[in-house]
Amino acid sequence: MRSMTRIPPRTPAITGILVDQNTFGNGQHDVDRRFRAYAALMARAERLDLDVGGLGPEGVEWIAADLIVPDGISAAPLMACFPGGGMTRRYFDLPEEQPGEWSMAHYLADHFGIAVAVVDHPGVGDSSVPEDPYTLNPTVVAAVDHGALSELVAHAMDLFEPTRLIGLGHSMGGLVVAHAQWHHRSFDAVALLGFGGAGLPEYLSKAELSYAGNFERLEPVLAELVRERFGTALVPGSTTSSDMLNPGTLSAARQVLASASGPLLALCGLASMVPGSSNAALASIEVPVFIGLGENDIAGDIGNVAALLTSSVDVTTYVLAEAGHNHSISKNRTELWDALGTWIAALDEQDN
Repeated sequence: MRSMTRIPPRTPAITGILVDQNTFGNGQHDVDRRFRAYAALMARAERLDLDVGGLGPEGVEWIAADLIVPDGISAAPLMACFPGGGMTRRYFDLPEEQPGEWSMAHYLADHFGIAVAVVDHPGVGDSSVPEDPYTLNPTVVAAVDHGALSELVAHAMDLFEPTRLIGLGHSMGGLVVAHAQWHHRSFDAVALLGFGGAGLPEYLSKAELSYAGNFERLEPVLAELVRERFGTALVPGSTTSSDMLNPGTLSAARQVLASASGPLLALCGLASMVPGSSNAALASIEVPVFIGLGENDIAGDIGNVAALLTSSVDVTTYVLAEAGHNHSISKNRTELWDALGTWIAALDEQDN
């Protein structure tokens, strides 16, 4: 395990998050803590319900998260991970029921000394559900997720000194992370897995495609488009696994993935399917970015994704050979995790 003992000045994102904490609520660490023991793993995991009352739609009171902290650290990078459509935070912390390592969160904690928080969006998993789920568009979800970070960072600082705050999103979660960075400058660095901004035009209607490349026009009509396509803003999750998303994966691996199934935030999901809907958000990101795609990913060409990040100070790309969209069940998944962990370690080494 990589040990980090130097405590640097607080980064811009962490400073901003702590300022936000003083702005909203009473500034107390109003966190519901539930410890879980992992006898076979070095890191410890803690269940948190992060108070976001008043920061989002009616009914959204808490965001559920698990914080995985490497054993014996005094300082470490903190990465917050946000799942894609139809997945809960468990996507990043899959159960160790089959041979091998399945939890990306524990892998990064144990092998790289990175603290990892896996987070459910509002309306997903163990997070609270708004009275009107049609309010959960990308801007609103990003604002609520950002609001949860103040509680997360404040609690983490009771345990160790975060050296930087990194936001990671998989698939639709990448769109939400990009919007959080666009509107709130939430993170010191961003990792996008399985997200490219190209959308899935082949699955869209002519009316939906008419909003391509223009999020300002798209967002006001998302609720109407979702009603027409899905009939609900929270599409029930499925325990089946698509060949399109997971080509060549074994049935046992797909069963592991089924444990992470959750409702689809339909407004965010549809937005991520519309080509160019995140172009402005991606172009606004000035911090370092890691892009990880599978060789057979639905997210498109990795070079095209990198080209959209016109303001980023540094873009690192990695293609996982033979993998589909859900990298966490690919047979060579740890190769992507190693690339991600090495990138995060290099960010801290640049400060030395």
